[in-house]
Amino acid sequence: MKKIWIFLAAFVIQLSALQAADFTGVKIYINPGHGGYDGANDRNLETIPYALGDTLGFWESWSNLRKALALRDRLQAAGATVYLSRTQNRDEDDRVLSEIAEEANANSVDAFLSIHSNAIGNNVGTNYLLFLFHGYDTEPTVPESKTQATAAWPYLMENQLTWWSFYTTSTNIRGDFSFYGNTSGLGVLRPLTVPGFLSEGSFHDYKPETHRLLSEAYRRLEADRFYKFYCSYFGADMPTGGTIAGWVKGTDQRVNDPRFVYKAGTTDEWLPLNGAKVKLMNAAGDSLNSYTVDNNYNGVYAFFNLTPGTYKLRFTASSHQTKDTTVTVTAANTTYARMMMYNPDLPLYKIVPPDYPEPVQAPGIIPMNQYSFQKLTQTNPDWLNGASVKKILYRNEKLYVLTSEPKILIVSASTFLQTGEMNLTGISGGTEVLSDIQFTSNGHLLACNKVTVANPETGGNYFKVYSWETDGSVPVLYFQTQLQGDIPSAVVGETFAVTGAFWNSGIYTSSVDVSDNSLKIVAYHVEDSMIVSSKYMKVPAMTGNQPNDRLNLTISPDSTSYLVIDRVGALPAEYNFNWSATDNTDMNLLKTFSEINGYVLQPAATGIYFFRHAKRLYMAAPNCNADGSSVGVVMFDVTEGLNQAKKVSEFMPEGGLGSVVSPCMAAAAKVSGYDIELIIVAEKQGAARFKTPAVPKAAVYASELKAATIDNGYRITFTLNDNIENGEITLLNGTTVVHTHPLGALSKGVQTVDLITTSIPVGTYNWEITVNGFAIDRPYKLSDNANALMQFNNPNGVAVDNNPASSYFGRIYVSESAGGALPARTTQDGVYILDAALTDVTAQGASAYNGSVAWGATSSSSPMRLSVGDDGSVFVCDWSDAHPGVWIMNPALPSSAFTTVFDGLTKASSGLSSLNGVNIHGSISHCYSMGTGENRRLYTFDEDFINETATSAGNMLQYNIGTLAAPYQTAPVVVYNDVANGNLQQNGNSCIAPDSRGGWWISQYRAADAATIPSLIHVNTGGTVDYNSGLTPTLIENSYRAGMAVSHDGKLVAMGCNDEIKILGVTYSGSGIPSLKLLYSIKPALGMNTTGLSFDRAGNVYAVSYTNKRLGVWSLPKADNSFRTPAPSSVKIVVGSTGIAGSESGSKSIRFYPNPVTDKLTVQSANQPLKTVGIYDVSGKLLFQTEGNGLQQEIELSDFNAGVYILRVKTSKETFTGRIIKK
Repeated sequence: MKKIWIFLAAFVIQLSALQAADFTGVKIYINPGHGGYDGANDRNLETIPYALGDTLGFWESWSNLRKALALRDRLQAAGATVYLSRTQNRDEDDRVLSEIAEEANANSVDAFLSIHSNAIGNNVGTNYLLFLFHGYDTEPTVPESKTQATAAWPYLMENQLTWWSFYTTSTNIRGDFSFYGNTSGLGVLRPLTVPGFLSEGSFHDYKPETHRLLSEAYRRLEADRFYKFYCSYFGADMPTGGTIAGWVKGTDQRVNDPRFVYKAGTTDEWLPLNGAKVKLMNAAGDSLNSYTVDNNYNGVYAFFNLTPGTYKLRFTASSHQTKDTTVTVTAANTTYARMMMYNPDLPLYKIVPPDYPEPVQAPGIIPMNQYSFQKLTQTNPDWLNGASVKKILYRNEKLYVLTSEPKILIVSASTFLQTGEMNLTGISGGTEVLSDIQFTSNGHLLACNKVTVANPETGGNYFKVYSWETDGSVPVLYFQTQLQGDIPSAVVGETFAVTGAFWNSGIYTSSVDVSDNSLKIVAYHVEDSMIVSSKYMKVPAMTGNQPNDRLNLTISPDSTSYLVIDRVGALPAEYNFNWSATDNTDMNLLKTFSEINGYVLQPAATGIYFFRHAKRLYMAAPNCNADGSSVGVVMFDVTEGLNQAKKVSEFMPEGGLGSVVSPCMAAAAKVSGYDIELIIVAEKQGAARFKTPAVPKAAVYASELKAATIDNGYRITFTLNDNIENGEITLLNGTTVVHTHPLGALSKGVQTVDLITTSIPVGTYNWEITVNGFAIDRPYKLSDNANALMQFNNPNGVAVDNNPASSYFGRIYVSESAGGALPARTTQDGVYILDAALTDVTAQGASAYNGSVAWGATSSSSPMRLSVGDDGSVFVCDWSDAHPGVWIMNPALPSSAFTTVFDGLTKASSGLSSLNGVNIHGSISHCYSMGTGENRRLYTFDEDFINETATSAGNMLQYNIGTLAAPYQTAPVVVYNDVANGNLQQNGNSCIAPDSRGGWWISQYRAADAATIPSLIHVNTGGTVDYNSGLTPTLIENSYRAGMAVSHDGKLVAMGCNDEIKILGVTYSGSGIPSLKLLYSIKPALGMNTTGLSFDRAGNVYAVSYTNKRLGVWSLPKADNSFRTPAPSSVKIVVGSTGIAGSESGSKSIRFYPNPVTDKLTVQSANQPLKTVGIYDVSGKLLFQTEGNGLQQEIELSDFNAGVYILRVKTSKETFTGRIIKK
C-alpha cells in the first residue's frame, strides 16, 4: 500500500512539472553597470533632497544594482541560474568590462543583460529607451542578441509612470557599430559570444526621472518588466499575480526648483506629493495594505503580487482633498492608477495675456525698410452701405461691426461677407444702448452703452459694460457703475478702451461735462466683474465729442496706462493716465503723430490699429482725402514713438476705395510668420485686403569681375547671382573715389558694361562694383530641383570661392561621389562647377572633372567633401579607407590632373597612412585651406590618425604644405586632440570650419544630439572645447550626415538636420566663449541627409544631400540687400589720358577732371601752355571763355545748369574738344 502512495505522489509531481514551466536550466548573466561612488564614473546627480556626493542620493551605479538585485531575486525564485557581475556598490566592484563579458562566455549563459540608464548633460526634455547589441544594425555579431532585444522592447516601453520624448511608436534598438559609427563598439559587449544586449532604461539626468529613480518601487517595476520578458522569451510561466502602480501629484502645483527642470506640457510639470498615503482595499472596502510615498519628489507608489480582481485605492495627502478610485488587476500585468489631487487652499493665479502679443515668428526675423504688398481682394459689401456703422474691430480673422440700430455683425475678414450676428438679448439703458465695442486680451468681446449720469444720480442711470465669451454667447452684464468723474452731469461711454483679460481688466471711458463739453477719462480696475478701484483725469485742451468727430480710445502698446486718442479733426495723440496721480489732474500729452519724412496723415482719418512684427511696433492707419473720401491704408513703423513714425508702405489701394465720403473707417493687420496682411474697411466705400508677397530673392553680389580694354575705355564683365535694382562701378585712387559709373536695373547672369575713361584723370586705379537688390524678408529657396545642374546622385560636398581676390570669386564646386542616373542627367564621380548665377560656367555638362584620380567607384565617400583655399585652389578630400587623402584642383584648368597632397606612404587597411612608422594621415572627411604661397596650410578632420599624444582617433590636423613642390610626407600638428577633450568625436563623419577668430567649429553625424557625442563643438585657439551642443540638445537636435558651414564673418552657423537646415546666430562672451541661438529653420530642406553646406560672401546658403540628390540654394533675410565686390588687385583700370582730341591733332596731352563736375573743373596740359578755354552748349553756342594761364586752369561751373556741355581747349599748337557733364 505504501508503494502505491509513493507512486501516486511521484506521478502527481511529474504531472505538475509538465503543467508548470519555470527557468530550470536557463542561465542568465546580469551586469549592473558601473560600480562604487566615484563621482567621475558612477553618474552622481544632485536632487532636491540630496546634494552631490551624498550616497543616499542618485548614483547610476546604485540604481543599476538595485534593479539587478530585484531581477535576480525573481529569476532565482523561478528556478533560473543567475550570475551577477557584482552584488555590492564599492569601487572594487567596478570590474574590467572585458572580464565581465568573458565570465558570461565561460558560463555559456543563455542571456546577458547590462543594466544602465542614459544621460546627455544639462537635460531639459530628453527621455527615451535605448537597447544596444554588438555589431551593425542589420548584422549583430551574435544574431540572437538582436532577437532578445527586440522581444524585450515592448515590455520596457510599457512604463506609464515616465514621459517618453521619442520612440513611442517605433523602436530604438541599435547595433553598437552603427550607433557609435566605429567598429569597436561597447567594451562590455565586444567580447561576448553569448546572446545579450545593453539597456539604457531611461535618461537619469532628465530631472523628473532622476527623482523617480530614487524610488525603490520604481526601480523594482523596471526589474519586473525584464522578468516578464524573460518569462515570455524562455517559455516560463508568467506571474499569476498582478501589480498596481502609479504616482500622486498636485493639481495646479509645480516644482519651483532649478534641480527639477521638467518638460512643459507633460505630467512631469505637476508637483509630486511627498508623504502621500495610498490605502489598498478589496472590493468591499476592507483594508489590505498601504503605501507611503517617499519624500524624494517622485510621487511613486506600487503594490506587487496581487491576486487578480477588483481593488479600491484611497489617496490622502496633507492639505489635499482625499480621492478614491477603483482598479482591476489581471495576472502578469501592471494596472496604472495615476492620481491628481486638489489643494482647496491653493490660491489661483491666472496669467493676463498682453494686449499686443509678440507673434510666433522665427527668432532671426528682421524688419524691412519698406514693405511691398499685393492686393488679395477688394469689394463693397451690402453691410457697409446699410445702417450707420459706429465701430469695426478685427480679431481671429473676423470683423465685428457695431451699427447704430444697434447690431453687432460678424463678418469674414477674408471674404468680407457677413457670417453671423451677436446675440443682444437683455441689453438696455442709455441714450445709446451700445456705443462702442472692444476685446479683452483673452478674447472676450465687451460693449458699452452711452448714457447721461448725474452726480448724484437719482434717475437710475448706469454706465454699463456687457461681455460675450464666444460668438454664440448670450451677453452678460460685466459691470455697471455711476462713477463718472465727479461732474454734475456727464455723458459717459461715447467710447472706451480695454486692457487686460476678462478676469483682470482696466476699462477707460470718456466722460463729457454737459455744461462746458470738457473731456475727462474715467478708468475702472475690474477684477472678476467687480470694480476694485477707479480714477479720473482731465484731457487738457480737448473738448468732448461733437457730431461726426468720431472720438476713439485705444490702449497704447507702450504701456497699459497710456491711451491713444484718435478722432476726426486731430492726429492720433498719446496721453499718460497716471494711476498714482490725484483725481481730476491733467493727463500728460506724450506724443502726437508725425512722420519723419513729412508724409501727411489726414486729420479726417480715424481707426488706427497697432501690431507687432519682427520685434518692432507698427501701426496700420487709414488715410483719405481731407473730406474723408478715397480711403486707403498705410503702414507705419512706430517703434520709436508716434511722433517719430516712419512710413514703410505705399498707400493702398492706389486712389482709395471710393470717391464718396466715409463716416467710419478702420484698419487692421494680421501677422503670420513672415507674412503681414493689411485690411482697410470704409463705410460707403468698401473693403480691401493686402498681403506681403513671397517672391524669392537672393542676397545679391557681383562675381568674377573682369576688365578688357576697348577704344576710349574698358569693357567690364561680371556675373550677377540675381536681378538687381541698381548699382555702380567705382574707380578708386587709394580710398578716394575718382569716378562712379551708375548701373541701372540688371538681370541675373553675365553682364557687360562699357566704361568710357576719356573724362577720367590719368592714373592707375583699383575698382569695385556695388550692387543693390530687393530686400529679403524671409529665407527663400533659389534653386530649382528640376534643373539638371542641381541634380547629383550622391553629392557629399559643396564649397563657394569667397575670396574677391580670386579670379573665380563666386564659383560653386560640388563633389559627386557615386555618379548615377537622375531625372535630367547622369553624373560621374568628381567635381562639378557652377557660377554664382547657377549656370554651367565651364560647359562641362554632365561630365565631372575627375582630375585623373581613381575615385572609389563603389564608395560613397570617394571623393568626400571639398573646400576653396585663399588662392582659389579647390581641395578635395577622400574619406574612404581604400583611397584616403586630399587632392588639389586648379580652377583655371579644371580638366587637368589634380595635384595629390600626400603620396609615397604606407597605407593600412583602415586608411591610416604612414612613413617609416610615423603616421601622416588617415581617412579624411573634410578639409580646409588657409594662406597662400609658402604660408599655405591644410587643415583636415581625420578619422584614423593617432600619435603619442593624440591616442584616440577623431582629430583635427594641420599640415603646412606651402607651395607643395613635392607630396607632403611630414607628420601634422594636432589642432584638436579628441582624447584630451573627453573623446567627443566618435563618429568620424565630420565637417570643420574656422570661426573667424582663430578657433574652429567641428560637427559630426548624430541621430540625436548628446553631450557625450555632440553634434557640434567649438574649439578655441588653445585646442580646448568651450562649446558642446549636446548640453542643450533641443537646439540642434540632430545632425544627419554632419553638414555644417560658418559664414565668412563667423556670425552664422548652418547645420544640416533631418530634412532641415538650421541657421544659428553666434555670439561670444567677454572671455570668448561662444553661444548659439536658432535664427531660422529651413524646412523642408533636402531630405534627411545633408552632407555638405556652404555660405557665399553675400550670405546665401548652399546645401547638398544624397537623400534628395540635389544641390539647394537659399537666401536669408536681409533688409539692406547690397554688396560691394572689389576687383582682384591684378585687374586695374589704367587711364593714359583724358579728353577727346580735336581735328587739328591726334595728340593726347590734355586732360580735365572731375567729370561729371559739380562746381570747379580743372583743365591741364602736359607740355604746351593753355591759350583759351571755352564752354559751349551742345548746339555750339559759346557760353564761357577765358584766357589761359600756364599749364593748368580752373573754371567755376557752379552757376551752370545741370546737363551736357562741350569743352574746347586751345594751346599754341593744338585744339582739343571734349564732353563734360554738369551735375
